[in-house]
Amino acid sequence: MAAPSPVNANSPKTIPTAVLVQLAGVLAAGATGGLLYWVLAKFTGTSLPTVFGDWTALILMFIGAMAAAFGVFLLTASDLSAIRTYIFAAVCGLSWQPIMIAAQQLVVNKTVTDQNSQVTDQVQQIQAANTSGDQQQIRTAVQNTVPAVTNALSLSPSVTDPQKKTEIENNSGNAISELQSSAAAAPTASVDGLKTISVTAANSGESNVALRAIQSLDSIGSKATTENNVQVAHTVRDSLLALAREVHDPSVQKQAQAAATKLAEH
Repeated sequence: MAAPSPVNANSPKTIPTAVLVQLAGVLAAGATGGLLYWVLAKFTGTSLPTVFGDWTALILMFIGAMAAAFGVFLLTASDLSAIRTYIFAAVCGLSWQPIMIAAQQLVVNKTVTDQNSQVTDQVQQIQAANTSGDQQQIRTAVQNTVPAVTNALSLSPSVTDPQKKTEIENNSGNAISELQSSAAAAPTASVDGLKTISVTAANSGESNVALRAIQSLDSIGSKATTENNVQVAHTVRDSLLALAREVHDPSVQKQAQAAATKLAEH
């Protein structure tokens, strides 16, 4: 009797035929739903995307199939052995627009979660650097934190989940507080970072974050004025004036100009 062939742990795993059949069934049902959308649109006189041209029906079938896959495998925990799953897949194909929007939002939320995690990590790096008092370490931490915050803020316009928006605002606020604290050891990097964050926040619809960054710049400038640190005070004032020119939000512009004027008067 021949000995059984050894199993190679590194060999690629094959997908069971039954799973492939179920996947094909879901895609086919979704494509049918997409085709039904096209038929009903033609029948009711509903406008269809003109960008697809003569391929509209086929493209809607493809979109319907994708919507079914998202609906069955991503948005719900469907029983692939039940006929209602394939009916649901066809409905997803027919109602492809809300399904695709929901799937897109899930992807956006995951991206926001990952970016917020990076911001939290960088804030901790600034805290550690501020504790150490090492100026080079503080500058490096500041420079690494700013892109993480601005990337998170740039996602805000595409986020519809209020909780995710709150997370972006809170994490950005934490970063702003640490950047203000780091200004004593790394004034130029901290001021530039706060200015960049404020501009990105204002132009991303996060005016509260932008105003908070301006308040931090104002505090840094006021402290520098009190301590007769003319260079830092001028750096802050110039950053506030540049900020006012680069943002589109009138309330943020006004606040930045007012803070710059106050510093110029001292």
